[in-house]
Amino acid sequence: MTQVLQFKAGYVDGQWLTPCYVTVDDLGRISAIGDDAPSLPVTEKNPGYLLPGFANGHSHSFQYLMSGMAERLEPGHEKDDFWSWREKMYQLAGVLDPEQLLDITTRFYQTLLEYGYTSVCEFHYLHHDKSGQHYAQPAQLSVAIMEAARRAGIRLTLVPVYYHQSAPGQAIQPRQRRFYCKDTDEYLALLENIANVNRKEYPEVLVGYGVHSMRAAPPRDIKTILGTHWALGPAHFHVSEQSTDAIAFEQAYHCRAVDWLYDNIPLSDHHNLVHATHINTLEIKKLVASKATVVLCPSTEGNLGDGIFPFPEFFGQGGNFCIGTDSHVSLCPFGEARYPEIVHRLFMEKRNLLCDAERMDSGQILFDHVQRAGRKALGLLGDAFSVGQPFDAIVLDSGHDRLVERPVSNVLGIAMYAGDQGLIESVYVQGKKQVSGRSHVKKRETVESFRRVVRQVTSDLRV
Repeated sequence: MTQVLQFKAGYVDGQWLTPCYVTVDDLGRISAIGDDAPSLPVTEKNPGYLLPGFANGHSHSFQYLMSGMAERLEPGHEKDDFWSWREKMYQLAGVLDPEQLLDITTRFYQTLLEYGYTSVCEFHYLHHDKSGQHYAQPAQLSVAIMEAARRAGIRLTLVPVYYHQSAPGQAIQPRQRRFYCKDTDEYLALLENIANVNRKEYPEVLVGYGVHSMRAAPPRDIKTILGTHWALGPAHFHVSEQSTDAIAFEQAYHCRAVDWLYDNIPLSDHHNLVHATHINTLEIKKLVASKATVVLCPSTEGNLGDGIFPFPEFFGQGGNFCIGTDSHVSLCPFGEARYPEIVHRLFMEKRNLLCDAERMDSGQILFDHVQRAGRKALGLLGDAFSVGQPFDAIVLDSGHDRLVERPVSNVLGIAMYAGDQGLIESVYVQGKKQVSGRSHVKKRETVESFRRVVRQVTSDLRV
């Protein structure tokens, strides 16, 4: 059924339309959008501000279960860093079965929608059973992710990734056995199996591909996988997350990771480098020239002690970046987006670092950039609010304390630099309202199954 939705104002093509009318066809696509009232009667009036939904560029859904549970030291282990956190993550990854992964991911994806993410890129390396053997259906855990996205009603880009070694020149470790592929042929066979299930049963999902990290595969395998478009979706991979990552790669292969990628893949706007925390000035220039996207996950990067991405230099040269929630210690897209600049405001003792003589509104600059780069990173083509696009949108509560009686020209600044989940009143995906009154419309159906998994899993974990 065709819907005609009216909003107090809508942000479309870089400008505010007041009021804003959206006509949505029976397939959930935009057939008209503008400030002129359509000939069809309005089916719903909403007093809120309409924005395109956010894209989450990097997620490990199962880690939602342990977010915030690794903040306590154990006797005899008074030193803590990314690598000790990773051991606790391995414990969780080692015990989950497909049904538990489905329940965790369904509830997590519902929560992402409540926070304003209408699409998510699932960086998926949990491929095999608990003993490291293939399931009878090799794509079983990928199917759990795709089914969870369907149940939650979120748009999914699934990126199954290749994991072959524990570090340069070092064999896989037993606790990584669920991730392991013996060679690129095995990985590509798995990818094709996932793609076949995707085409037949979950055509709404976009499947990409990638390598887990520059430490998790030898250069010849990285080149094989990242140098060819193996799927319709984008390529994603971790790069230089920890300083030890960058050093280990350089010691093993006698060059910097981004230098090697630029010279051997080559990098393009199809590639998405997750974190890229420890990159130097030359690598920044090469990344910008390649038009590849850096996926920043600021709350996780801060929580894990990764280091600080050189944001002003990268952005100032025209670099592309989007945001992701990674280990999900925070889910607020407004916070993830503003954090990289806020950190450098502290260092530089300056404000509005994104602005220049031609661009004067930090909120608008930040929102536009994260939107454009996020859609690109997930393989979503076209502008979010173009005619023919699925209607994926968030609606901000114009009566919220932070927004009430403010000029519409300040809405993006308020949202991006002072906003949180409380601003979001409703969320649409493919024309269907998935969040209403700040809560997912099917939340009650999933709460008990999620609680059951939490009871089952956390009682056996030392996290």
